[in-house]
Amino acid sequence: MDDDDQVKGQEETFHGGFRQSMAWLHTWAGLVLSLLLYFVFITGSFGYFNTEITHWMQPEMPHLQAELNVAEQSQAALDHLQRVAPDASRYLVRFPSERANGAIRVFANLKTPDAKGARNLNQLIDPDTGSPIEARSTGGGNALYRMHYALHYIPYQAAVYTVGVATLFMLLAIFTGIVTHKKILADFFTLRVGKGQRSWLDAHNMSSVLALPFMLMITYSGLVFYTFQYSPGVAVLSLGAEQETFRTLNRYLYPRIENPQATGDAAQMVPVAGPLETAQALWPDARLRFLQINHPGDAAATLSIGRWPEGIARRGEILYFDAVSGELHERMPAQPPSSVFASATMSLHEGHFADYYLRWLYFLSGLLGAAMIATGSLLWAKKRRNQYRGRPPRSIRFVERANLGTIVGLPLGCAAYFWANRLLPVGLDERAAWELHCLFVVWALSFMHAGARELRCAWREQVGLLAGLFMALPLLNALTTDVHLGVTLGQGDWVRAGFDLSALVFGVALLFVRRRLPAPEPRSQPIIAMDSLPSPKIGG
Repeated sequence: MDDDDQVKGQEETFHGGFRQSMAWLHTWAGLVLSLLLYFVFITGSFGYFNTEITHWMQPEMPHLQAELNVAEQSQAALDHLQRVAPDASRYLVRFPSERANGAIRVFANLKTPDAKGARNLNQLIDPDTGSPIEARSTGGGNALYRMHYALHYIPYQAAVYTVGVATLFMLLAIFTGIVTHKKILADFFTLRVGKGQRSWLDAHNMSSVLALPFMLMITYSGLVFYTFQYSPGVAVLSLGAEQETFRTLNRYLYPRIENPQATGDAAQMVPVAGPLETAQALWPDARLRFLQINHPGDAAATLSIGRWPEGIARRGEILYFDAVSGELHERMPAQPPSSVFASATMSLHEGHFADYYLRWLYFLSGLLGAAMIATGSLLWAKKRRNQYRGRPPRSIRFVERANLGTIVGLPLGCAAYFWANRLLPVGLDERAAWELHCLFVVWALSFMHAGARELRCAWREQVGLLAGLFMALPLLNALTTDVHLGVTLGQGDWVRAGFDLSALVFGVALLFVRRRLPAPEPRSQPIIAMDSLPSPKIGG
């Protein structure tokens, strides 16, 4: 062997060994926290339609109007606040977005607690009548969105750090997966059906490659969200360890106008029509987000008007006025470049800037990410089971049933969450909390069912139940509310109609999946055949 052949052989050994080591790392980095990551991706995907889900889950809310008479409705909302909360240090009026329902939300910070001991007033106002709306209490889509980073039933800080560790594992699994799959494009176009373990690997590769840009963006930007929580040493080494450190940092990253202190001298506030006209002249094509008055009725009162952000920006511009004279003081200060980068990265993660086409792409990419995790977990269990000629150990059987309880059980819990919204009494105490309790109770029952039934039977039964729950949601909505498909389609309320139609589509798709699941083995067959995980039958 000459020197060139020897060098070539050493390079092949190095690259082969390196790729093999990355394959091991890819497997375990993706497996260790795979069930938690699946939870994060499913709930996070629902979060891309959090506002629309909340609109469906509060059928008492009015349909979104195409155009708002902002001046009249703002003044009516402020007049309402002055009647119900005259002793307040701040009034806030939030206008609906293009995605939200048609109600206006009003807040007031009370100087003294009310009869119930509350220090804040939070109400929904009908823009047509100016009267409060009594809508059912619900976590809505925001509860699902919050769970993808704050989990549930555990302290917030513990949840944030747990999800952060899982995100790091996810990022490691993605990079090692790229290194491991040297034929990554060829793998994307390869799908062998009915080939057992090979079919699961092909499905894993296809879902991974198709969602790869989204996966890289979502994991990295997710870590950016909590940069200083995950790496507090950066701020401490730069600014010191005092409590003022993070307040100083926030003032630098997110500069704003400081409100003057109240003087105690009474003054008549200017009608809001003038400042609103100024704002609309400066932003002719913008949709206003909020109107806020600090120290209402005081000589030092200030009025600020904000717009919804444009493009990928996460913060909309704000104008600051003198609430007594109506004079424009200044605009919101510019953010430093580092803050602009962080905000843009976080905006990419949240997708608030996206139109409905891009929002659906976000949602489907999130489901592809969940599919990547699910197929990887199923592949791992299938591969280990095939190593045993007889009955596999309890650990493998436990993983197989945990896979079913998570992959199908979590969506079952989400379907139960929507059902609970319609079936729980409207006046139930802590109703929003009980909706989420129903989610986790049904999820727990899924695990119990997976452990009690033969595995193939359990797969078919749970997927069939999931399909039935989603397909029946529009019927349940029609039986329990007056905003069924016939009404929402007639009103042009495509948010509520879209939810019902999407539930039907998902239900039909799940029925198709159930038909492709292998039937349970006859009881005369050995236990190993009854327990084995079915291979996917994709196609005919």
